[in-house]
Amino acid sequence: MKHAIYIFLLLVLVLSSGKICAQNQNKFWRKFNFLEADTVHKKEGIFLFSLLYYTPDTRFAAGAVGVYYFNTGSKERGTYETTRLSYVKLLADYTQNRQFDAWSSWNIFTEEEKFLFKGEARYRNFPDRYYGVGNTTQNDQMERYSFDLVHWKILAMKQVANKLFVGLDYQFAYEYNFDLTPGGELESGEIVGYKGGFGSGLGAVLTYDTRDNVVNAYSGQLFEISSYLFDNRFGGDFDYGNVNVTYNRYREIKKDHVIALNSVLFMNWGGVPFLDMARVGGDDILRGYARNRFRDHHFMGAQVEYRFPVWWRFGMVVFGGVGDVFRQPSDLSLRTLKYSFGAGIRFAINPKERLNLRFDYGIGRKSNAFYIMLTEAF
Repeated sequence: MKHAIYIFLLLVLVLSSGKICAQNQNKFWRKFNFLEADTVHKKEGIFLFSLLYYTPDTRFAAGAVGVYYFNTGSKERGTYETTRLSYVKLLADYTQNRQFDAWSSWNIFTEEEKFLFKGEARYRNFPDRYYGVGNTTQNDQMERYSFDLVHWKILAMKQVANKLFVGLDYQFAYEYNFDLTPGGELESGEIVGYKGGFGSGLGAVLTYDTRDNVVNAYSGQLFEISSYLFDNRFGGDFDYGNVNVTYNRYREIKKDHVIALNSVLFMNWGGVPFLDMARVGGDDILRGYARNRFRDHHFMGAQVEYRFPVWWRFGMVVFGGVGDVFRQPSDLSLRTLKYSFGAGIRFAINPKERLNLRFDYGIGRKSNAFYIMLTEAF
């Protein structure tokens, strides 16, 4: 824990000095400098920056990120201000757990946001841990495995009312090169997806988004519901479906003091592979649990966070939440319910865009973890 705080403070010093040095750069290099980027007033630009983060699933990880952002609106036609920024992102990192991830994603609004195109292309080589299925698994059930993943996601949406989008999404995943613990539960062949395969699914998505800033909202709300059907008729090896619901609400109670609420529901039915099951924890919800620790068909949870400034570019948050995975509603009980509470430090890398480097420490039921990440948890 102490070492993590030292590393966080070192990152802040490096980023702060980078800001000072950037003031002497010429105009060409300013366009490519992450700390100097002012996306409020620029039509387009590029971010290039190194990446360092920590989660209990990866331990420390390092890599690089490149983001090209642009606005498809026209100042001449008066659509520039009514069209939010679009971006294409490319990320590659390598973790202390020998996990490699190369990932490209995009979020593109057409002029006046008549259409929205989102998607991702990803490759992962990911050694990980498996503890079984259910919300009562024990630490001594842990077994190691590794796999490779190729994933595509292509989503096209149309704005049917102000800030309301509906559309279709296609997802394809190929999981292969599984290396399992000899004699473990996965190797027994009783767990769906234990040796990988092809997943091919078609889904429908509805999104209502009135957030004032998608990176770090001070006001507004986000409601999204999606449902997918994965079927061998689409060329996949698995037959299952799911419904996913997210609702976020943000309220600024006084200047720069924000109450943020996040609630999620994930439900799967059919032969869902273990890699696609709902899970507890991670850097976004129920911080304090490793993302791989508990998994099952469904997850339901909620959290609240209070965000406030402290001094200069520093801020803090306090948070708390509850939730759990389950197969049947009868699996949920106060005896096994997962809770999470904690606090975090924020350092504003780009104050105008409210882009923060965050350090969070979460405590759960017989579990705790810290996280160093870019952007807010939700």
